[in-house]
Amino acid sequence: MQKFVTLAALVALAGCIEKKPEPPKKSLADNLIADCYTVDLFDPYNIEYPEAGVPKESSAFLGVWKQGAWNGSWCHDLYVTKVYADGRVDVIDAYAPGGNNDATVFKRTGRIENGVLKFKSIGSAEVSYTVNGNFLIGKRLDKFGRSEITLNRDIGLALVPVPPVKPVRRS
Repeated sequence: MQKFVTLAALVALAGCIEKKPEPPKKSLADNLIADCYTVDLFDPYNIEYPEAGVPKESSAFLGVWKQGAWNGSWCHDLYVTKVYADGRVDVIDAYAPGGNNDATVFKRTGRIENGVLKFKSIGSAEVSYTVNGNFLIGKRLDKFGRSEITLNRDIGLALVPVPPVKPVRRS
């Protein structure tokens, strides 16, 4: 009987012990690295307004995405310069020096299918990106394994240009 009473007292006491609050959920912005730097682009680039027939979901990729590093250590920028109605995408893929790699920048063609931008990158790595508001979430699979990244839409450069609108003349 003594063991039962002791056990019951411990169970009651355990119910009174205050549980530690769960840590706050991490936001996507917490994954950004403000001073992440890749390369200076010497060739000019343009973010082109999407042509007719480009789904809104696909045109959301247009822009310059920065402040990200693969697994928090290898800085990367992505410039999505043109989206075509057939799903093709022109990108500029930029990397900081890291590991055995020099700083690099490449022009590539990717595809958007089912809301995912995909293309092959350095070392035949398969990369994929999805848009989540003002963030671009990336996954990379290469001979070294799987990496992840969160990139931020770069303010000022990433805004999709709006075609000029001719003023309406009222009589």
